[in-house]
Parts: sequence; structure tokens; C-alpha cells
Amino acid sequence: MSSAEVISPAQLLRALELQSHAPVARIGEALVSLGMVSDEQLRAGLSRQRREPQVPLGEMLVRMGVVSRAQLQIALVRKMGYPLVNLHHFPATAEALRKVGHGVARRLQVMPLMLHDGRLVVAIDDPSSRHSALDEIEFIAQMKVTPVVGQCLDLDGVLNAAYEKIGDTSANPFAISTDPGRPLEFDLAGTSELLQTLEKEGPAASAPAPEASSEQSDNSLVRMINSMIQEAHREGASDIHIESYPGQEKTRIRFRRDGQLYTHLELPPSYRNAIVARVKIMCDLDISEKRNPQDGKINFAKYSPQHRIELRVATIPTNNGLEDVVMRILASSNPIPLSELGLSPNNLAQLTKAVERPYGMVLCVGPTGSGKTTTLHSALMHINTPERKIWTAEDPVEITQPGLRQVQINPRIDWTFAKALRAFVRADPDVIMVGEIRDGETARTAIEASLTGHLVLSTLHTNSAPETVTRLLDMGMDPFNFADSLLAVLAQRLVRRLCSRCTSSSPASPETVEELLDDYLHAFGTREDDAGRQRDAVRDVWLRRFGREGQLHAYVSVGCKHCSGTGFKGRVGIHELMVMSKTLRRLVQTGARAEELQQAALQEGMRTLRQDGIEKVLAGHTTIEEVRATSNV
Repeated sequence: MSSAEVISPAQLLRALELQSHAPVARIGEALVSLGMVSDEQLRAGLSRQRREPQVPLGEMLVRMGVVSRAQLQIALVRKMGYPLVNLHHFPATAEALRKVGHGVARRLQVMPLMLHDGRLVVAIDDPSSRHSALDEIEFIAQMKVTPVVGQCLDLDGVLNAAYEKIGDTSANPFAISTDPGRPLEFDLAGTSELLQTLEKEGPAASAPAPEASSEQSDNSLVRMINSMIQEAHREGASDIHIESYPGQEKTRIRFRRDGQLYTHLELPPSYRNAIVARVKIMCDLDISEKRNPQDGKINFAKYSPQHRIELRVATIPTNNGLEDVVMRILASSNPIPLSELGLSPNNLAQLTKAVERPYGMVLCVGPTGSGKTTTLHSALMHINTPERKIWTAEDPVEITQPGLRQVQINPRIDWTFAKALRAFVRADPDVIMVGEIRDGETARTAIEASLTGHLVLSTLHTNSAPETVTRLLDMGMDPFNFADSLLAVLAQRLVRRLCSRCTSSSPASPETVEELLDDYLHAFGTREDDAGRQRDAVRDVWLRRFGREGQLHAYVSVGCKHCSGTGFKGRVGIHELMVMSKTLRRLVQTGARAEELQQAALQEGMRTLRQDGIEKVLAGHTTIEEVRATSNV
């Protein structure tokens, strides 16, 4: 027996303490430094791993015959600092063994050793490669796991002897038959089939609220959660809501798709704690903390390499000691070109001109989830050239593009938008993007930066472009500095888009056209003697832009398989762009009300959210009901 081997709990605790202070090393570098692998062999292993990313590098080198498992263990111990535990001599504690059933331990070929600092210490042949096994143990044990390297000639015999001492001689035949080296497959069935499996495996609904504990059920639940995430992404959902109810009410899972919530499935009540715990494990949150909300992030590629999905997770404590989970599927990490945002030709030209200015401030406003950050990144993409230095402060960083210097805000350590802005000004920027103006300090710093020769882009939670101006003035901004710095304000909303596969059109009735004209002209507050002339002028413009064979058309979608029978597929933006002029600047300087600013902007060509929405109705993109539901008159 080697002197480096651990055979007692005291030795193991000392070894774990040493490992916590050891520098982090990569398995490839460790094998090369020990002379077990040549640089050429390592490159070959990395090249093959790129073709099979689900196989860890160490396991790949073993499969290629480059190194043996014994050599791999030597590298893990000597260069990566993992303690080496002799399982024939180490006295595993009963409390550790009870955290993981005998069948699970045999199937995954792991040995629970002891509990330490709220974590379960387990021995495994290769801690650097067996991530799926360690994740499953965390889920089953409901606690974090600390892996060590286990050395053993007959692990099944050691496990049998250890579990016999605590009176557990059972082993799940289903579990033993599973290949321990093979990760769980997530695409074997959809969530509906896995749900049926769960209901068969789980305790009866009339049981006195025990939580699901069988290993086979745990496997099905893990697969079901992964399938659920895949289906949500495939269906274009933006959020997944997991809602727990007390008593024997089922746990409900809902998807938000195109802004609307739909029930996806319902789980037996006995699984409500297990599903929340599994999600917490996936984003490295504290499983035992149920009284306070927590935030985390899931890199789903870790669990299913072919699905490069990121999710932002929030847990919320609810009554009866339960928790809800909301998972936001983060948008594509690539920005959308400015020309594809659905802006009208006039708005696109004016916004492009504003963001091409060398200094000043451009604001994008609207409620949460209205696509403000997406729009700002599209604007940055338009001006992102090697000649410009662009800094962004975001919470969280969702969209990335080469050339940007992006900073994640962290209020917990007092790293705020305002502090990031001040740091950026000292870092020789050309363009600064601030994720959100939340307070007066951030607003003042942004205005100062825009006045000192920088282009500043930011977002704000306001209802319309004119209201944004009055909101910032109410926050104590200097009217003259603010009027000088502001270039444009873009207000936007997202409405559901008519399904392109089941939409049909027919000539609009005169009553429908008159109703749309009334709605469109309401914002102008036109005098009665001018109303008829303006009405005719607007109708002529509509016929020229949207008419076919001299008629405007009404569009309806009946629903089809492509849109799940809803008649809508995807979303389209409606916009209100107020570009600053000499007249508007004078009004801002004198503290004019939002209504005065809106009337002046309308006279200069601005169109309100409602008016832009009506034009998208005439173009066949959405319905007037959708527009009215998301915009003010």
C-alpha cells in the first residue's frame, strides 16, 4: 500500500484541505508533465474529443489506448490534487451510505465515504470525467458532492460488505444492468412519455405525501427535466414556470411562448420537491435553502452537449414551505441586424442616423421583456467596427459579439451600473452601453458621459418616448444638460405575429377601415375642420403602402399545426421613435409635460406605438386586438 493512500477519516480531511489550496490543473497537462502522454498524442485526443464532445478527455485517452486507467488515476492524484482513498481499508460512515442507495452505488461504481461541511464525500475512479454520475448522486443525495479517487480491486465486494453493515443488502436490478460508464440519455422519450413512467413508478396520489425516492424514478425525473428544457427551446418558449401547490394538487409546468403562458404538463405532487432540487443542482444553488429566493444559471450543454442552451433561473419561496422556479431561456447569443427588427423605413433611417452620431444619448424604453436589450445590441452591431472602443455594462450579459468589452454587474458587491459607467469613462471609450438606468446617479453619470464626447446607449422602464423625458426630469436631471445630450428615444412593445402558414386575407370592409382611421387619428387631436382632409391623406398613404388592387385588406389566421392552433407564431415589434429637434429641446429645457412633447413630436413626423401597430395590422403582421392590448391610445 502506498504511503500516499488515505485509509482514515482524519487523513482524508487533511488531504481535502491540501487539495483546496492546490492550483487547478488540466488532465491533459498533468499527463504530459508526467511523461505518460506526448504532445502529439494529446493533440490527437483533443481532436477526437471535439468530434465527440460528450466524452471527457481522460476517458477519450483511455479509449484510444494511450493511457491506462491506473495511469489516469496517478495523474489525478499527483498533479490534480485529488486524495487517493484505499477503499478496502477506509471505514465508510453509515450516514454517508444512507444518502445513496446500494443499487445506485453499484450502478454508478461509486463509494460514499463520509459527510464533511454539508457535503457528501464519494470515491470514484475518475472525478474529472464522471460528471454525469456525480450530478446524479447530488440529485439523489440532495446535497453537494466532493469527489475523491477510489482505489479498489473489487468495488462490488466492498460495497456489499459496507451496505450489509447498515442492513441494506438490496440492489435495484434495473440499476445494476445500466452501463456505469454511459451517461443518461435524454432523448429517449418526450416529456409526456416520461411523465407516464413517473406516474407508474411514483407513490400513489393517496399516499401521505412521501417524496419520490426510488432510483429508477430519479432517473426518469432527470430525463424528464432535460426533455422539458429541450422541448421548451424547440417550441420557441421564452420562460419555463414550475409551480408547486400544497396537499395533493399536482405540480404544474407552464411555458411562456410568444408572450402567452400555456400549461405544458402536470407532475404528481410527490415530485414537487425533487424537481425543484434537481433544477437547483443544475445551476449550483443551495438545495437546503428554501426560505430565501435564489438566482442561478444553467449551461445546458453540460447535461446534453448537442443542445447549446443557457437558462437564467430564479427560485421563489411560496406559502406552505414550497418553492416556485422560473427559468428564462436566454436569447440567441448573436445580435439581430438592425434592418431585421421590424422598424418602419422612416424609423430605421432615423435610428440609424442617431446611433451613428459620435456623441450623445440614445434610449430604448418599454416594459420588461419588450426586446430593449436586443435592440441596443442590434444598434451596437451596426456601429461595431475596429476603429471604435465599445464598453457595455449588463445584468446579465446575454448577447455577445466580437469587439465588445462586456462587464457583468454585481450589486451584491456594490458593482453597480453607475460605478461601471464611471470606470468606463476612464477607459478611453467611444461608445458606452448601460443595461438599464435605475436611479438618478446612473442617469446623471450617463448624461455627463454623453456630454463629454461619448455615445451612450441605455434602457429605461417607461411607457412611451415623451414620458421618458419627464421621468428623467422628475429624477432630478438638469433640463439643459439633458436636452443637449439626448439624441433619440425609442419606445417599443412586442406583439404576437400572425402565423404565415394559415393566414388568409380579404378586402377590408369600409367600416373596418373607418374604425382603424379613427384609432390612428385619435393621437393627433385634429380640429374638426381639418379632420376630413387629414383622414383622406392618411387613407391615401395606406392605399399606396399596403393596398392591393386599390383596396386595403383584413388578415385572419385560423390556426394550424405549425402554430399549435393559436393562429400566431413568433412576435413582431411596434415602435415609437422620438428624435430630438430644436423645438423639442426648447420644450425639454422649459420642463414641458409629456402631452406637449408628444404633440410637438407628432407634428415633426413621430408615430405613436398605436399608430405603428395599426400600420403593421394593415401589412398583415398582427391583429388590432394585439396592438390595443399592448399600447396606449
